Amino acid sequence: LLRPDSLVVSLQNGICEPALAEILGPRRVVGGVVRMGVTMHGPGELEVTGTAELVIGSLDHSNDDRLPFLEKMLGAVLPTRVSDEIMGEFFAKLIDNSCFNSLAAVSGLAVEPLLAGRKAQSIYIGLMREAVAVAGAMGVRITPTAGGLLDYYQFLADPSPEAERNRREFVKQIGVAYRRSKPSTVQSLERGRETETDWLNGYLCARGRELGVPTPLNEAMTSMIKQIETGTRKITPENLNHPAFEGL
Repeated sequence: LLRPDSLVVSLQNGICEPALAEILGPRRVVGGVVRMGVTMHGPGELEVTGTAELVIGSLDHSNDDRLPFLEKMLGAVLPTRVSDEIMGEFFAKLIDNSCFNSLAAVSGLAVEPLLAGRKAQSIYIGLMREAVAVAGAMGVRITPTAGGLLDYYQFLADPSPEAERNRREFVKQIGVAYRRSKPSTVQSLERGRETETDWLNGYLCARGRELGVPTPLNEAMTSMIKQIETGTRKITPENLNHPAFEGL
């Protein structure tokens, strides 16, 4: 069904566009970042728990003259914008998912009480640090989020106790803001389906191994989620005491 000039837009979690481009050709693949929260309660029963925007962009940073039409078309569904640095947008969303999804999936806790806990806050910040390090090794500059207010580099840079308190408070407020949301990894596990962890925490691990960047926290999360998928590990708050998280 695809013509040489056809476009395929991925609106999935994680960074799967490079894999799609290997199959379809890079000129056909448009990167897409979905900034909205949706919970599936049952077949055909969906609840939108948070709406923001769609972001699209060319994988090779080019000014593709086909994108304005795509922007207008997708804009009929959600506010849509074109980004010249789609990989930076990908990583901003990837950080959200790899931290937020994985913690909820392995612990079984609702996000508000989960992220109110100091252990979960420490793991969240640690997962974020690893993701930023991987992005840096890939030459990717992560796009600020929260309306430009959250710059990941500034957020993580200050080692002072006051800055650490601010980081913990920020993570806690994420739990408050998304208390109605059920992360997609949790939804997959509840339905007995394979999760998308290979394209979230697993993606960071794979790129880290390629580039020599240690990602022990993401490795632990990926491993635990895989074990939960196969029934060899239970979903329990005790998973937050994994040996990889000691000292956090």
